[in-house]
Amino acid sequence: MKRYLFLLALACVLFACNSHQKDAKNLSDNIQATMKEHVPGTLTTKEDGWTMKAKINGKDWVADAMMPTEGTDRILGYYGKEYISFPYSGRDMVVGKKIRISENWAVDFVNDDDGICGGTKGEMNITKVDDNWAEGTFFFTVTSCLNNPNKKIEVTDGFFRIGLKHAP
Repeated sequence: MKRYLFLLALACVLFACNSHQKDAKNLSDNIQATMKEHVPGTLTTKEDGWTMKAKINGKDWVADAMMPTEGTDRILGYYGKEYISFPYSGRDMVVGKKIRISENWAVDFVNDDDGICGGTKGEMNITKVDDNWAEGTFFFTVTSCLNNPNKKIEVTDGFFRIGLKHAP
């Protein structure tokens, strides 16, 4: 009988611990989702709204938030703590315009491992502009990172859509 009660007590303790771990995980997930939704000034990305995606060394990367271009002069997409950033000027948003990424028009890619990385080779192409939205494609190569000066990162198959009027 003592063995049975001991096993029953042990099962209850294990069940309670497992339940608390699940509760803690759910709470953590909810906090992270809320923080992403409420990062000051950013807009949550949507398939038919503000969006940015690319392949980073062949791996899919999709922004979960973007910073409006007003006042930043950047097209800036975030995925957690990572981000891709381009210079922005409304006068460049003309269908067919190709903007060469160079020393004077550089892009940034930032992640935890490599820190701030600069890209000076690549291109951004404006593919669609209407009264509300501008879209484009991009690719670039990072050849130097703050934490890893010899790092090479290939960013390919990039796409962005930004609002021309501040529309969350």
